[in-house]
Formats: sequence, structure tokens, C-alpha cells
Amino acid sequence: MALTLSYLARSEVGLVRKNNQDSAYVSPTMLMVADGMGGAAAGDLASAVAIGELRDADGDFTGADMLEVASGAIAEANDRIRELVAHDPSLDGMGTTVCGLLFDGERLAIANIGDSRAYRLRDGHFERITRDHSWVQTLVDDGRITEAEALVHPHRSLILKVLNGQSSHQPDLEMAEIALGDRYLICSDGLCGMVTDEAIEQVLGGDDPESVVEELIRIAYAEGGLDNITIVLADVVEDAPPGEVLVLGAAAEIDTELPTDDVAEDTRPLPVEGDESDPKAGERAELARYQPTTRGRASAWVKVVLGVLIPLLVLGGGVFGWYSFTQSKYYVGDSNDLVAVFRGVPDTVLGIKLGTVLEVHNTHVNDLPLFYQEKVRAAIPVNDLEAAHTTTEELRAIAQRCIEQRERRARSTATPTPQNPAVSPTPTTTAPSTASPSPGASPTISPAPTADTTPKAPEGC
Repeated sequence: MALTLSYLARSEVGLVRKNNQDSAYVSPTMLMVADGMGGAAAGDLASAVAIGELRDADGDFTGADMLEVASGAIAEANDRIRELVAHDPSLDGMGTTVCGLLFDGERLAIANIGDSRAYRLRDGHFERITRDHSWVQTLVDDGRITEAEALVHPHRSLILKVLNGQSSHQPDLEMAEIALGDRYLICSDGLCGMVTDEAIEQVLGGDDPESVVEELIRIAYAEGGLDNITIVLADVVEDAPPGEVLVLGAAAEIDTELPTDDVAEDTRPLPVEGDESDPKAGERAELARYQPTTRGRASAWVKVVLGVLIPLLVLGGGVFGWYSFTQSKYYVGDSNDLVAVFRGVPDTVLGIKLGTVLEVHNTHVNDLPLFYQEKVRAAIPVNDLEAAHTTTEELRAIAQRCIEQRERRARSTATPTPQNPAVSPTPTTTAPSTASPSPGASPTISPAPTADTTPKAPEGC
């Protein structure tokens, strides 16, 4: 029994975006979706680069070799994005997701980086077979928000891993078994970022694949059509003819080759004016080029101006390069007494702040212990956004503990009012403040000893 893929693919701009930054590639052996990001920084170019590299790598591979092919193509795409940004710094900030499948007739290789998704419907059982590399996904995994809440979360667009030229971002790669009758859906977040998995599941089991795709697009539009919508739907069938190879979206329209500004230098000697019959004419004309004429003095001024401008341009390029380097850094700091994540460095040069706020959390700096307050106000450097979110979560937990400790202290030090005036409250016996701490206990400092055995908050709470 020979298993093949019967597939459909659609890519649409949506109702809000001006252009399509999604790209897709489908063939009998590969189904891939890439969702570009970066807006003016050419997300469409990034997705087109990724799909271009995957298309070039497509072929008849089997087993674990498919993982190597996917990994290599994604790495090549990442390198190409880095080269494009180096060639044109205005592209800095562009990136793309990649999500899809490679197929050898018996097994699948699944590749994913970012928040595009792959789903499987098998024998009526619907499941997501990739995991989003997004901030809201970490909140869903921790049980702090629901999937429905993730769709409207203010930071739902914050992606933790993406192809953007940085080698630290690696895709998830795994092998999976297939079965006759399986249905696979690969989509950009123009669909899965607009509607819940439950809504997708209700549509996905339809008998007619074309109607399923149409309905999926319709429900994405019904939720606003805020993003580009790219959908690949594939059924595992038996002995069907191979499908058509298609390239969709930005990848079908954009030239991803590096522009070349280099023009071959013309090394031929300059023509010399003069009477060809006079053997000395050429020599006199060549000597005349260096005579101190008015034109020569003008040229001297040009040289002076260039002598000043060129160093300034070099200096400016160095400053721009240094500034670009600072903008690849992140730190956690204080924004109006709230813990915030910043891009850049916590410095000011010529009155220009080199750190810009990316997101502000509802953790008050004053709720932290003094030690942590000082650290936040001095700025805590982090390697990337994922590390920044880990740090802000730790600070939130520390602040919450401090708040709870203060509340317990307030309750324990409050003077109880007896309900029966005839009954006096039982006096509380307290240990002397000079008593030695019990073995293993952490010494604490408090203004007045009490009988409360609740662990004390960190110093400064």
C-alpha cells in the first residue's frame, strides 16, 4: 500500500494588512508555511527567504534524513536573513516563523519555529502537533490563562523563537507516524491566532477539503481578518497521483537574491585629447591634466571636502553600528515604579536614551525587597526576551511574597477587640529579643518580637 498526500493550499492578505507577509510551499514530499514579521522591516522578504531555502532542499528523502534536510534548510534561511540585514541595516527586526511537514510515504518529519501551527485529525481525534514558541503559550502551559484568553492577550504577538538571523533560535524537529485517513492542517496565526482550537476542530472534519478550507478562511474573517491567512490542508490517501508543486504568498512574488551594488571598475586609460598627427600631443595633453588651473583649484576643494566628509561618514557608520549593537540588548528595569522590559542599554548619550520600553508589567518596584529594588532601578541585563520574561516572573513572585508577608504582619500586630468586655484577652508570651535562633532557622530582624511563627519576608519587605 503506497500512501500519498492529497493537499490544498491558500494564502490571503486578510482584511487589514496591505500586503501578504506569509509564504507557503507544497509538494508531494513537503508542506511548509512561513509567517513573516517585521512590518516595514520586510517580514515578507524573511518568509520568502525561508520558503525559498526549503523549496531548494526538497527531494526524495526518507526517515531521519528528512530531519537533517529540514534543519539544514532552516539554518540556511537564518544565515540568509543575517546576510540581508548586514547588507541593509534597515531590515533589522525582520523575521519569520516556519512550520510544516516532510513526507516519505511512511513517516513524517515535523519542523516548527515560531507560532504557526500544525494540527492532526485522526479517527475523529483532533490534536495540535506543534507547540507555539510564544509568551502567551508559556502562560497557557502554566495554567495562568486559558486558550481563549491567549487570543486577546496584549502580548499575544510576542514570539520567543523565530528565524531572524540569530543562531540561538533553533526549531523543534521530530519524527511522527502516519496512518491512512489522517488529515493535517498547517496554518499561520491569521487563522489559529484568531479562532480557538475548538472552532477549528468543528470545521476540520468536513468531507469536502475545498469546503473545509473555505470555511476556515471564513471564520478567520469573521473574527476580523486582522492578519494574513495561509492554510495548507492535506489528507493521507492511498495510491493517488502526486499533487502539484505550488509556491504561494510573498515567496511567489519577491526576489530574495542579495542586490549587487558592485560595478566592475573600468581600468582602461582615459582618452587623451590632442592631434593624433603630433607625436607630442598626447604627452602635452596628459601634462595639462595636472596644471594649476581654476578647474584644478576646484578639484582641490573637492578633495578637501571629501577629506573631511569621509572620516565623518566613517565615524557615523561606526556610531550607527554601535547603536545597532546596543539595540540587540535587553534589560529589566524601572518604568514609573513598574517592572518593565527594555530594549537597548540603560544609558543616555547626548540626551538620547539608548533604552526603550518594550513591555510594562504590573509588578510595583516598591513592593520588592530593598535589594531587588536597587537591582531593578540599576537595570538587570538579560540575554534575550525569554530570559527577560523569566526575570520578570521571578520578580513578580518575590513581590507577591512580600505583599503577603506585610499583610500577615499587619494582621498579627493588630490589637484584638474582645467581644465580651468581662473577659480579658489572654496575654501572649513572647521570647526575649536576645534569644538565640533555633538550629536551622534563619535569623530575622523585626521591630518587635511576636509569637507569630510565619516566616518573615526578605529584608526590605
